[in-house]
Amino acid sequence: MRALVTDYKWPDLDIEKRILAGIGCDLVVAPDEGEKTLTTLARDADAILTCWAKTSRQVIAASDRLKVIVRYGVGLDNIDIAFATSRGIPVANVPDYCTTDVAEQTMALILSLVCKVAVFDRSIREESWKIEDGLPLRRLSGQTLGLVGFGKIAQQVACRALAFGMEVIAASPSLTSERAEAHGVECVDLDALLSRSDIVSLHCPSTETTRGMFDAARLEQFKPTAFLINTARGDLVDEAALADALTFGRLGGAALDVRVQEPPDAGDLLISMKNVIHTPHSAFYTTESLHNLQEQAAWEVRRVLTGEDPLNLVSPDFRQHN
Repeated sequence: MRALVTDYKWPDLDIEKRILAGIGCDLVVAPDEGEKTLTTLARDADAILTCWAKTSRQVIAASDRLKVIVRYGVGLDNIDIAFATSRGIPVANVPDYCTTDVAEQTMALILSLVCKVAVFDRSIREESWKIEDGLPLRRLSGQTLGLVGFGKIAQQVACRALAFGMEVIAASPSLTSERAEAHGVECVDLDALLSRSDIVSLHCPSTETTRGMFDAARLEQFKPTAFLINTARGDLVDEAALADALTFGRLGGAALDVRVQEPPDAGDLLISMKNVIHTPHSAFYTTESLHNLQEQAAWEVRRVLTGEDPLNLVSPDFRQHN
């Protein structure tokens, strides 16, 4: 048997090799993420493990042997799930991947913005030892954090923010007041969240309804002193509108772990701004999170190839086409 790995960003595949060797399954690693390359390699694949590469209809259709597709991570926007389902191929993911890690990074970015850590560091490196470079400063305790989306990561952020004495509010189409209250959070609509929050943190997937949702009109709803944090997906934010809001003082600052284009082009305006913190899509990346990711993804493949159902199935309708 063969499992195609479309792409990965960690040092090696030793964990996957060890787990799948036990059932006589070899790994085939794609040299690039092009559709033509993946389609060619998928022809002999019994399973596909994919991180960010597009696992398109053409790639999925290439193999008559394909029995499972597993996403290295949570989001599924790079996989044609509907087509896989129509072919009777189950799709699975790793739903608790990097939950703790992204929550910790989000809190780090919140603290860096509020305490002006990056502002002071840049000023000192430019030989200015002045507290005035970062004024005004406010304590974090008592500020309002608005969470857009309330999945596993947002819930982990909420409990950490509450420990810092913050008021936490959340907006999500599926969130009920009862579930929010169980987490110590207030359920509000998005308009109320944007007008009340001192810090807005994004934790929703990239979908047709969320892409570009933070456009100029939405950004106008923020407090002019508010901070925006995005550790979710870059395309949730209209970056030109964000740069405009920051330039003209309609927003206090931003912290971005994700961008629409990664890395951005040379001369990118947001990177040049002193009130914007960047990290290179690194929130997910810890030794612990990657070990768990590789292990869980490989075990999902192993389960299916040995006749079991995956633990984290995201396409239950596939059985209707088996």
